[in-house]
Amino acid sequence: MSNAVPPSAEMLKKTLDTYFAAIAARDPKRIALVFAPNGEIEDPVGSPIRRGRDEIAGLFAAGVAALASHVEIKVLAALPSGNSIAAHWTMIARGKAGGEIKTQGIDVLQVDAQGLVVRAEGYWNATAFRQALAAG
Repeated sequence: MSNAVPPSAEMLKKTLDTYFAAIAARDPKRIALVFAPNGEIEDPVGSPIRRGRDEIAGLFAAGVAALASHVEIKVLAALPSGNSIAAHWTMIARGKAGGEIKTQGIDVLQVDAQGLVVRAEGYWNATAFRQALAAG
């Protein structure tokens, strides 16, 4: 059993805000730095798990960073519990050709005592979103 102090609700919210701000900035390296060095992401759930900052940066470099020219994320609800925070969000992204795509989902972030993400899970239709961005 770990004696580590769990992150506070304020720290969880700050980590969530930092995570979404990095995604909105479309900066894969900045996104990766929100994660612990051995952090992992399953986005969307059911897809291959990416482990470590390099794989996480690669996921975003091939996704939102490559396909979108602008991203806005609005958190509709953020619910901290223990060392995790779940967020219901909406996203509007503009494809490189100028078309706008809207989607929504839920992300669950597990956060360590330093405020870094150790595991992220995304619940949304990423495939349809990426296809629409690539087309628009």
